[in-house]
Amino acid sequence: MAESTGKWLLIYLFFTMAVSSFVIIEPAPYDILMILFVAAGCLISCHLFPAETTLPILILLSFLLSNLLSLFFATDISISLRFIGITFYLAATWISLVGIGYRLQLPLLEIIFKGYLLAAFLAAGTGVLAYFQLLPNNDYFLLNDRAKSFFKDPNVYGPFLIIPALFSISMVENLQIKSGIKKSMFFLCFLLMVAGVIVSFSRAAWGNLAISLVIYMLVMKRDMVKKRLKTILLLILLGVPAFVYFINTPLVEELLTTRLSLQDYDNERFNAQEEAFKAGLTNPFGIGPGQSENVFPISTHSIYARLFAENGFLGLISFVILMILSLRQSYKCYWKAQNAYGVYYLVIFASLVGLVFNSFFVDTLHWRHFWVILALAWCPLGEKNA
Repeated sequence: MAESTGKWLLIYLFFTMAVSSFVIIEPAPYDILMILFVAAGCLISCHLFPAETTLPILILLSFLLSNLLSLFFATDISISLRFIGITFYLAATWISLVGIGYRLQLPLLEIIFKGYLLAAFLAAGTGVLAYFQLLPNNDYFLLNDRAKSFFKDPNVYGPFLIIPALFSISMVENLQIKSGIKKSMFFLCFLLMVAGVIVSFSRAAWGNLAISLVIYMLVMKRDMVKKRLKTILLLILLGVPAFVYFINTPLVEELLTTRLSLQDYDNERFNAQEEAFKAGLTNPFGIGPGQSENVFPISTHSIYARLFAENGFLGLISFVILMILSLRQSYKCYWKAQNAYGVYYLVIFASLVGLVFNSFFVDTLHWRHFWVILALAWCPLGEKNA
């Protein structure tokens, strides 16, 4: 690939990720830009797929095949076609990002994380300000008194901020950043992301953040032990007091107490998940993509229940294997990398663990950032950077 072409692709990807939090409408600006990115990648033949990507691609194709097979059992074909179209589009973004990632290598990881951080900064800032009634038309950025910012659902807005939160704390630890001002700014970004997750009042997002952060802090190379202990100390001395103060503010405390208790609709969700798994057992090829809302009283609120019900055994198993392979790949790349950039893979690994948990309680199949982070797990640093 020509150097100029690679440069323009990186600029394009940065802008695409920078608008990835503006998803109140569909198709979102991100979707239009990403579709053009996928199309351009095919036209100029800039993808590269080495042998190690063969297995995950075959697994992904198996998952897509399960979607096609289950179409034959759908009761509302129009809903299924729309749903499967979104799934195929997101799968195409995974393939394209992985293929171009092997061409661009480290620069792609850097540019996507930086663009993602900018999008999350705007979304988190807007969500927190709106929650505290500090913006015009605050209600536009809220749903049932919960922050949603530029998203349709607080349950998507909250988890969206977790990956850039981990990236921000990784930049605080980055030995190549010498400026204390820059490190302070990244730490403030981390605190803003955490505040954004809190005011989303998504219990799954809270669990996602806690698990991801713990995983990030516990997994470390020997030469990072001292630095990681300093980070933990920083969080204890500054992060914890800020967190305690924030959750004890009157506007947060009241809703926080309510959200921590069992909600009236929780039993309905669990019943829907139970019905979904029963449907999967009696329909080996599934009931059809996007049919859960037609068949069950409410949405399954679980990617695993949805996949098993709608796409059968093949759909559930193939997608779970893809997640496991991506977790393994990011973990392996972290330990293999020989410089500071390897921490990108730790962020990816910890974030994926959190998303695996989050997916038990929220249907994450069509989350754009989920597919992006699944793809980044397979993007290499390259020999010169390893």
